[in-house]
Amino acid sequence: MRLLILNYEYPPLGGGAGVCAQYHAEGLARLGYAVTVVTTWFKGEEDIENKDNLTIIRLHSRRRKIYRSNPAAMLSWAFRTIKYVSRNLNKLKPDLVMAHFAIPGGIPAVSLKIRKKLPYIVVSHGQDIPWFNPKELLFYHMILYLPIRYICRQAKQIVSLTDMRMSQVKNLVGARHQHKCLVIPNGCDTDFFTPSYADREKDTLTLLFTGRLTRQKDPFILLKALALLEESEVPFRLEIIGDGPLKKKMMQYVRQKGYAEKVRFAGWVSKDEIRTCYRQSDLLVVCSLDEGMSLAILEAMATGLYIVTTPVSGTGEQIIAGVNGETYPYRDSPALAKVIEAFYRNHFLPRKKIPQDVLEKQRHEISWEKVIKKIDVLLQK
Repeated sequence: MRLLILNYEYPPLGGGAGVCAQYHAEGLARLGYAVTVVTTWFKGEEDIENKDNLTIIRLHSRRRKIYRSNPAAMLSWAFRTIKYVSRNLNKLKPDLVMAHFAIPGGIPAVSLKIRKKLPYIVVSHGQDIPWFNPKELLFYHMILYLPIRYICRQAKQIVSLTDMRMSQVKNLVGARHQHKCLVIPNGCDTDFFTPSYADREKDTLTLLFTGRLTRQKDPFILLKALALLEESEVPFRLEIIGDGPLKKKMMQYVRQKGYAEKVRFAGWVSKDEIRTCYRQSDLLVVCSLDEGMSLAILEAMATGLYIVTTPVSGTGEQIIAGVNGETYPYRDSPALAKVIEAFYRNHFLPRKKIPQDVLEKQRHEISWEKVIKKIDVLLQK
């Protein structure tokens, strides 16, 4: 089967959705699919890259930042993709299109279906479906509600990452199209992200935050909780992996509160470095107001890291309270501080680890190998 994968983000561009598209493409290529990925070009990257059964085509668009896009950049990529694929359709000869995000990936996909009768699958990562993070995306979703619904209804299948996200997709497409809906979660490279407890034998609690420093990730809740930890005399240090528009305000905040020396803003780091950070940390803290399905949580789980998170999409399937993690209410810094202090008293000081059987089971469940097998079954329908 010749498969065309469309995603405006693909490593090194973007975050979790780009990584997801990469593992889909590479995993399916290993299974024998002839895979072509059409994504966005960025400086330093080749326009066309070939390896085994995988071809990556990067189109120039209005994208200017590696970890951040905007509607103009997304739409410019979508329409350039329509133009490129139309011109090269006889060469590409796809049997099926896999579009990541209803918009923008679904725009060229539905165009190909209308003009060339090519079937397509939509892989939704949450942000593209109405009701996701309404405080920031309500206006965007109001404008695009009907196009998003049309793209999803025209799809052969609609893949969502979690049951919570799928319920929103089903509300969007209506009862007649719900038979197309299927949940296939994100995965994790469990061959790369492996446990190592040796680096955690220390006296200071090491907290880890990884992700874009944006309102959606709500990192200020963690910084406010740290002030309460100071009062409870919990010895801590915080590693912040990521960048974004809130970084300067966050740095100013920790200076004003007097614990800047305990917080390191590392920016974006390599895959090797992030694995080292997981292994050297004791606790991953997630403060997000909404998520499709957090790759940071999956990577932390694979390395045996305890997780404290808001009840975002996917946590119900992943977190076993008191065993491998805890949840706390959105935007509740006192509750977060209490959960962190409880972890310090009940897990960190007695050196309590995640049970080996739980760790091995969760590593098996989240492996990309298992996810790719599910996608393979879907594509063969």
